[in-house]
Amino acid sequence: MLQDVWLAIDERRYGQAESILQTSDELRPTRAGQMALGYILSHTGRHEEAREVYRNLREQHRGDEWEHIAVHQQGRVERLAGEHCEALEFFAEERKLIEKHSDDPHKFAANAFEAAQCHLALLNLKEARCRMTEALERAHQHDDPEMLGRAERGMADLSLLEGHPDAAKLHLERAQVAFEQADDEFAVREIDAQLQNL
Repeated sequence: MLQDVWLAIDERRYGQAESILQTSDELRPTRAGQMALGYILSHTGRHEEAREVYRNLREQHRGDEWEHIAVHQQGRVERLAGEHCEALEFFAEERKLIEKHSDDPHKFAANAFEAAQCHLALLNLKEARCRMTEALERAHQHDDPEMLGRAERGMADLSLLEGHPDAAKLHLERAQVAFEQADDEFAVREIDAQLQNL
């Protein structure tokens, strides 16, 4: 059932994902269920409810290795709410927690990618490039095609803002290959549409 929830989320069928989650009294109160609920809430504009979900999860895991995931999600809620400076504070805090407990390249890649997205929104292009480059490098270290695809797509967005459409096209083509390797058909279709609109 959790797999069905995340498939719906990945395909942006948030209403369906929430319906599946709400019908499962077993899944909904678990950490995994609450993670999915917070994700749905934050992507459907219910940011205050999402903040509460992730605040509670963080309190339950304060001081352990999982805390950084709740902090990461707190940062994502703020980014999606358009509060990019607040989001960056959470991502800086998350990075410290990761450094304390882990050297996993995937965790650093996800953190750098989200920070880069905030810097892009704030038009801090130099810092955005620095963080997106780190996300790319860490994704390569971890052999993580999904994160690689996201980072390449982020580099495409950055290249467009910098006025380099040819570079953006190259990054989108790389993103497409990565998403194909990750079997992410929805992302491949999104990239197809972006390439056609370049």
